[in-house]
Amino acid sequence: MKRILLFTTILLCIEMTAQNTNNTDFWQKDKIMHSVGSFGISTITYTYLSIHPKHKNLPELQKRLISLSTTLIIGSLKEVVDSTSSNHYASWDDMGANAIGALTFQAVVTIPLNFNTRHKRKKQRYN
Repeated sequence: MKRILLFTTILLCIEMTAQNTNNTDFWQKDKIMHSVGSFGISTITYTYLSIHPKHKNLPELQKRLISLSTTLIIGSLKEVVDSTSSNHYASWDDMGANAIGALTFQAVVTIPLNFNTRHKRKKQRYN
């Protein structure tokens, strides 16, 4: 069930952002900052969960889901604050950039780490 939920969430985020990411106007400085900020939040959350003694033994999938959801929640809160500010400018493109940053972390960092761990376990089993 968790995998289905994760897969569905990823597909929805990709679908939302795929329409606008090919546009050259999408990758403005603001969107790049959203992507990098989301990547950083995901990194901090995942690292905290991996190092802290209380959370160290959580399954990898759960750590990934927590870091992904934390990033998307913080990005959503930032857009809510933007919508209530004086210029009233909240953007779905910003949310798309947040999703891209969070998913990039998941694809680039946590998935290869998981493959390395599996490879080490298999290697230890055969030795």
